[in-house]
Amino acid sequence: MPHEPLTFATRPLSRWVNGAGRKADIDSGPGWMVGFAWLDTDAPFSDLSGQDRTITLLDGPGFTLDFAPPHPALPVRSPHVPGRFDGGWPAYCHILGPCLVLNAITTRGQWRHDVRILTQPTRLPPQSAGTAAFLVDLTTRDALRLDGAIETCNLPAAYILFTPVV
Repeated sequence: MPHEPLTFATRPLSRWVNGAGRKADIDSGPGWMVGFAWLDTDAPFSDLSGQDRTITLLDGPGFTLDFAPPHPALPVRSPHVPGRFDGGWPAYCHILGPCLVLNAITTRGQWRHDVRILTQPTRLPPQSAGTAAFLVDLTTRDALRLDGAIETCNLPAAYILFTPVV
């Protein structure tokens, strides 16, 4: 099966779990999700207890995630730098202006995920059975669901790999 293209412009918009913002999922499966979210105003983040999250700024001036003590705040100012955190930590997002982010989320104990930003051509190996892998062009926002090896050419890109926990 060839790589499956997932065009940014055709992604349906929906509301966040807590209704405070909007998102466009790239794809999801039982226990994992990858997609875009718009941070348009200061707002609480949804409680995703039991899930691990990675957020990557794509556009905008940045934001700070303030977590309940004892967890330190996560300031996000630079684009294309993934930041990981526990989805169950109570979080309030303070934006410096409207932002677009890339999210990867997995259910702890069932899946794990890795988000790598690629800035040089890279040959990505075939995916292992049972995994899900995506390549997101960080300029066009278009994505590929990968099925086999690929040589990256549209850079910068985010490579997101979801692996089941065995």
